[in-house]
Amino acid sequence: MKRLLAVAGLAVALLAITAAPALAQSSESTGRQSLLVLLGAIGAGIALFLFIFILFGSNAGVERDLRGRLGALSGDTEDRGRLASIPLLRRFVTGAEDIARDRGFINQIETALDQANLPLRPGEAIAGIIGLAAIGGLMVMVYSQSPIFGAVAAAVVLGVSVVMVQGVAARHKAKFENQLPDTLNLLSTSLRSGYSLLQAVEAVAAEAPEPTAREFGRAMNETRLGRSPVAALKQVADRMESLDFDWAVLAISIQREVGGNLAEVLQTAADTMLQRNRLRREMKALTAEGRVSAIVLGSLPIFLFAFLFLTRRDYLEPMLESTAGLLALGGAGVMLGVGIFWLSRIVKVDV
Repeated sequence: MKRLLAVAGLAVALLAITAAPALAQSSESTGRQSLLVLLGAIGAGIALFLFIFILFGSNAGVERDLRGRLGALSGDTEDRGRLASIPLLRRFVTGAEDIARDRGFINQIETALDQANLPLRPGEAIAGIIGLAAIGGLMVMVYSQSPIFGAVAAAVVLGVSVVMVQGVAARHKAKFENQLPDTLNLLSTSLRSGYSLLQAVEAVAAEAPEPTAREFGRAMNETRLGRSPVAALKQVADRMESLDFDWAVLAISIQREVGGNLAEVLQTAADTMLQRNRLRREMKALTAEGRVSAIVLGSLPIFLFAFLFLTRRDYLEPMLESTAGLLALGGAGVMLGVGIFWLSRIVKVDV
């Protein structure tokens, strides 16, 4: 089924490429507009093919990820991801990953992809986001006949893609934090029933909901490869950026060195985190009105401008076609960004 979807995407891309010259010849616009139509059609077809290939391409799951990690340790870099398996994109994917590594961004990108549970390598994510931004910019440039709006659209698509990945990662981290008291309770109960620490971690991996089960399962896989349990759990805390779980791992590390009742310590930590989560939810409910107001005030100018641009573009032409109008739009955008940041800091309460 996945191969059929990839073939269908390739057929759509070829259809767009073959139909583009006819569309350009039948157009009554100038030669420059015909070229833009041609580029837009080709780009849309290729983007659709790549989108289907990335989403529905072959994925070997955990075995593929483990094989890639072991290959990195042994010096075998044959498995570079799905996009890198395409000869035309291999150089771009590897080049993007090398540039990110040289600039020091590779760890942040890997962490964000791990937190969002996206089965992509950093080079694939960079290539996919840049490709989507380029295609979006081309389509807007074809529609508006303005390279400026095309560049703005590409920047918007780039920013939205990054924000979406960060949003998915933040949602997974929030779910992990909310499940942490129950996780520690399960660890404490397992230890009281006579389980060892490894058996307790394995019980959490088998019985806890996602994403806790996935993270503890990865910790178990790392311990089977020779890593210490405390180091594997510490990696989970670092990957999910959980300060509460970092404290729990610190308690486990101290207990393994000096002894003590680990089950009681974890139970106390779970009760404390449960009370903190309850207080955090109460503060979130109290600030709900302010957060909704911030969202409405921040999004209203953007949606109003988009609505007028699509329905009454002649109303905005004096502002869009003059230097003073463009400067005014730029200043308004900067002030809007400052206002959104200010409102977000006002309604945010750290507990």
